[in-house]
Amino acid sequence: MGSVPRYKESVLNRRPYHSHRYDVYAPKLQRQVTLFGRDALDLWTSLEASTQVLSYCERPLLVPDMRPQRAFDFWVQRPDGDELLILLREGDSDIANEDAGVSVRALDTKTIDGIPIRCLDPNDMVQHRTALANWGTIIRDLAAFQRFVPEPLCRELLSTLGTGKTIGQLQSELTDFDSSTVRLAIYMVLHRGHAVCKQLVTLPLGPNHMIERP
Repeated sequence: MGSVPRYKESVLNRRPYHSHRYDVYAPKLQRQVTLFGRDALDLWTSLEASTQVLSYCERPLLVPDMRPQRAFDFWVQRPDGDELLILLREGDSDIANEDAGVSVRALDTKTIDGIPIRCLDPNDMVQHRTALANWGTIIRDLAAFQRFVPEPLCRELLSTLGTGKTIGQLQSELTDFDSSTVRLAIYMVLHRGHAVCKQLVTLPLGPNHMIERP
């Protein structure tokens, strides 16, 4: 994983009004994560799916001078540096007002303790619905069952990929293991970035998806 994560736990666990609570297990962090709202869940899914994300932490730091209190949605550690992410909400404006104390949009490209801040519009994730749904399935299955997948299977799977094979082909070829375990091994190598599947972006997850080397 590299260097020790700068943030490891949330500083604010109060559920925003009308927000749904999601309690999920994060394979990348190997711990439980609590998220508030579908937008935060989608962003978390994208962080788990990205091989460029080495580590992250939900609600790691309060936004300075904001009333009522609000936390940055995520701190993210990538190979080229850290960043703080904040999801824009309805009502976030370009201009600070007396009630809010600070404009959320004005935080974009600023820094805190040398960490750049990036504001994200949840509407931009709409075009990634298929990928988010597919990775949601992968992450849920890994959270529940990856401990049952033997590492030798992952290595054998990668060694047999060649120029690429479908999920169905790999399940039919790796006959020493049941098809569910092979599917989970495929999910593991995808999650680790040891293999890729371009169809995850465009088609619902299925046995005809092609698994290839990066």
